[in-house]
Amino acid sequence: MHLDFKTRLSLWHLVCVALILAIAAFVSNWALARLVRQQVDSALLALANREIAAILRAPDEPLRIHEAPPGTARPSFERLDKFVQIVTVDGEALARSATLGTAKLPLSARARETVRGGEPLYETLEDFGEEPIRMISVPLRVGAGRYAVQVAGSLDDARAIMRAASWLFLGIALAILAAVAATGALLARRALVPIDHIVTQARRIGESSLAERLPHPGMKDEIGRLVDTLNDMLERIQKSFEVQRHFTADASHELMSPLSRLRAELEVTLRRRRDIAEYEESLRSCLEEVERLSWLTEELLSLARLDSGEGREATTEPAPLAPIVEKAMQRLEDEARRSHVTMVLEPSSTVSVTAPPTVVSVAVSNVLHNAVKFCGAGGRVSINVDVDGPDAVVEVSDTGPGVMPEEIPLIFERFHRGSGPRAAGAPGVGLGLAICRALVERQGGRISVMSTPGHGATFAIRLPVARAAREPETTNA
Repeated sequence: MHLDFKTRLSLWHLVCVALILAIAAFVSNWALARLVRQQVDSALLALANREIAAILRAPDEPLRIHEAPPGTARPSFERLDKFVQIVTVDGEALARSATLGTAKLPLSARARETVRGGEPLYETLEDFGEEPIRMISVPLRVGAGRYAVQVAGSLDDARAIMRAASWLFLGIALAILAAVAATGALLARRALVPIDHIVTQARRIGESSLAERLPHPGMKDEIGRLVDTLNDMLERIQKSFEVQRHFTADASHELMSPLSRLRAELEVTLRRRRDIAEYEESLRSCLEEVERLSWLTEELLSLARLDSGEGREATTEPAPLAPIVEKAMQRLEDEARRSHVTMVLEPSSTVSVTAPPTVVSVAVSNVLHNAVKFCGAGGRVSINVDVDGPDAVVEVSDTGPGVMPEEIPLIFERFHRGSGPRAAGAPGVGLGLAICRALVERQGGRISVMSTPGHGATFAIRLPVARAAREPETTNA
């Protein structure tokens, strides 16, 4: 059987309270029983001590029970329902109170040993006459004789009190339990009403209404924090959907453009017969569009892998930064030579970073590739590796046309291409820098650009310095 949360919460609350009440009732009953027994034992011991004191005041007289003669004094409540007896250590009764009649209090073997040792002994007799009694045996020494003064009292009243107290505890516990069950169910229902409202309102928010938010209750309690958390989550989901929509729209546009050109080129070519030179020219044009599609597909796959969580792999050891930059420069030497661009690695620091070498290589290569592509013939690309506080910095500066100020905030967005590259007809799909930013940020770093139009641009990749690389610097300082 499936129970809802309110019912389960009420039941668990009821069980916990029931356990607490059971423990409290048990402890209270035990404490009350002990208190009643102590009172009974104190009364028996007090009467025994008075009897012993009366005997010791007249040690030469025969041993007897000091009871008031009938009619000479008011009734003694201390002796009411009490049995008094004086016995030898062998159990022979020398004197008994009138309340005993012909009965005799027993002297057990344990009591004999205790009396011989000089210590009083308390005992409970369940089968004495028609009622249970509590008895104390106190040693008494008169001259050379050893005796015991035994005082006993009925336990009927004490046990009646305990039975009444047990029923009282049980009744109070049941009443409290019923009240707790009712109030617990009411409070659980009232406490969860705001959550029910949140659930109802959250179900209304769909893909087409992600801009909506859950109304805040106005209090900074658990419900308020829950609403804040859900609203923050809705905001992140909305941003993710917007990014996906933009990405899908941009990718569709970027894919449709070369496909449309490719189709148009093929249709025009097939309209009539042509000579071999025209066919070769058409095929070369189609090949350029296919290469553009292949490049775009690779970039899209890279972004898809990044979005799925790749690029977050943990590093096991520090990665030296300078060799990675040098290898990236070597891979671009041929392209730089064809573009008549000079690449220069300035004196660099031997710093290591806490990032996978492959990730750093891809980021640096993309930035270098952009610098070489947009630098222009006869241009110069300078690379510098340095340390700035807790970060290792790779700066790539070029002497190209630079980036317009209004385009700097958008330069790392997906599919964004500046007006300069578009006007110049430079190849590319606007994904390289977006991939760089995603890779660098997922390693705890950041990438930025500074540029003055007409005077080139400087891209800075910052990554956390490896701890092993920081310690020598700290020591030298």
